[in-house]
Amino acid sequence: MCGFALAIGARIAGDVPGAPSPEVDAALARRGPDSTSHHREPGLNVVTTRLTHWEEGASAQPLVTQDGGLAVFNGELFNLPQLQAAIGRPGASEIETLLYGFRLEGPEFARRIDGQFAAVVRPFADSPVLAVRDRFGICPLYLTQRGTTSVLASSLEALTALAGGEFTLDIAGVASILHDWAPTHGLTTYTGVGQVAPGMVVELRHGEPPVTRAWADARAAAVTGAAADAVTPAGTPLDDSALTGADLDELAGLMRESVRARMRSTSQIVCLLSGGIDSTIIGALAREEGARTGLALYLDGDTMVHDRQVQVADALGYELIHHRLRPRAAVALLAEYVRTRRVPLVRLGPVGMMSLAHRARSEGIRGVLSGEGADELFSGYDSYRILAGRAGRFGDPRRLPWEQFGDPEFGADRGPRWARTYWRAVIGLSATAGNRRADIMKPVAELFRPRLREAFDRAAALPEDFGLEHRRQADLRDLLGSYLLTVQGDHAWMEEGVEIRPPYLATPVARWALRRDPATFVDIANGKLPVRALLQRLAADRPELADLGFAKAAFRVDASFILREQDASADLRHLVVACPDDLLDASAVTDRFDRAVSAGTCSESESMIFLLAASLGVLASL
Repeated sequence: MCGFALAIGARIAGDVPGAPSPEVDAALARRGPDSTSHHREPGLNVVTTRLTHWEEGASAQPLVTQDGGLAVFNGELFNLPQLQAAIGRPGASEIETLLYGFRLEGPEFARRIDGQFAAVVRPFADSPVLAVRDRFGICPLYLTQRGTTSVLASSLEALTALAGGEFTLDIAGVASILHDWAPTHGLTTYTGVGQVAPGMVVELRHGEPPVTRAWADARAAAVTGAAADAVTPAGTPLDDSALTGADLDELAGLMRESVRARMRSTSQIVCLLSGGIDSTIIGALAREEGARTGLALYLDGDTMVHDRQVQVADALGYELIHHRLRPRAAVALLAEYVRTRRVPLVRLGPVGMMSLAHRARSEGIRGVLSGEGADELFSGYDSYRILAGRAGRFGDPRRLPWEQFGDPEFGADRGPRWARTYWRAVIGLSATAGNRRADIMKPVAELFRPRLREAFDRAAALPEDFGLEHRRQADLRDLLGSYLLTVQGDHAWMEEGVEIRPPYLATPVARWALRRDPATFVDIANGKLPVRALLQRLAADRPELADLGFAKAAFRVDASFILREQDASADLRHLVVACPDDLLDASAVTDRFDRAVSAGTCSESESMIFLLAASLGVLASL
């Protein structure tokens, strides 16, 4: 893995920003503490850092060849031997394999890759520059134009430092954070700065507008659905047949190979153990490959999650590094995250992961396996059962046995009677799915200034088709790609010098899931049926796993966690009152915050608005 920032212009001296500043080096050093390299030539200015997991071939970056080739790369190619064979270069490094693969096949070479990557490649001196991102967005890639110069980087802080000049807040980007918890649809925090979308390549020719297309399917030019197209071509019929034993055998083999490949490193790879089924399966498969250590996060005072994680670690035979997040530490990390990542937060999940990454780094850990992607690929969220129920998959949607649905993801503590009423309301009494994320903000909408309200309403008004496959596509693109992998994943982990590796997102595993109708992965009581079947198979060799019951309740942490401690509340208030008045009614937000402190709790919408106000206060101080 590495961090990189580069500016590319015409091949004339002085056409790119000046010599790299200490700010660029500092921003990238978090991503690659092992080494820093600079390269400058007419029309090109490059800074790279490295976090080394292995060395093979000529792995130094940037790669600049005598015939004008150029490549920088952040990520891992887990099927490197197969890629080396495809280009006829045994022993080539990852960066060499990318450059020569692109020379032979163009961006479509990325279709061969099982891995995670953000890369910038100029195959030959007179070639266009190609900016490419992996199919799901595990590795971010930011892009802006400064006159005739294109500036690209693996982090926003490095990009703004190298590009120089002033960057103004993008209201549409902030509105998308309120709506989707992260900048979506190629937006970022800053006007004029975009993201290369997952599964896409941006072609940069000097003096011409950038051209964006899906590297998976040269006919596709739209961002929507690119992640899925990257492993399952658009138009491929979905298999809606019931899963067989042979299907599950195939999935088990693919998952084992994915975990095996992602444990490749010269240093220890550990498993994140949330206490849920997805990370437990990854932990069990990694244990077969020699993993010995688990890493887990729990909130101060949450004994249920703490005990659950200990139970899972014991069942797997892991030594557990158990990290506690305290309220006051969460506020300090929130400020640090926004200051360095340049992304406002409306949820504290990224703060929790950043805290855990700090702990991992202090323990000498440089790589972790995680369970991201299982819910999106295998219909794990309640929304999939809701949509299947409305479509009649379980019978007449007006007369279903509501008690069989069990506890919902949120509100499980309200009891079975409430749960039955909930399921009947969202399935039997609702013909179509509403935009529930937008609805969450209604109780605090009066705190928006008109410009933010207009941008939020535009984001909420995007057309939606609530079929199961569309839901999966949207979750892969927005929830997984933008929030879980970028804001909560890379920015929390890689920015602390710890690489996150999600085995469920291996190309063969994703292809297995995406060629099947997501409705086949749910029944009236559960989602992720293939994942649950895989756990049963693993339990045959490790019976302790059979005794674990996995609640569907989602792990959530909001501002109420902070409000219960006086000093932490005061720290958060200090950030809230610094919020500028142009996007939010800062005085009214502060009044609402003070009332929440007095009550000792807050609603989800209030939590989101408090965290956004605090984030904007931090950004205003930069």
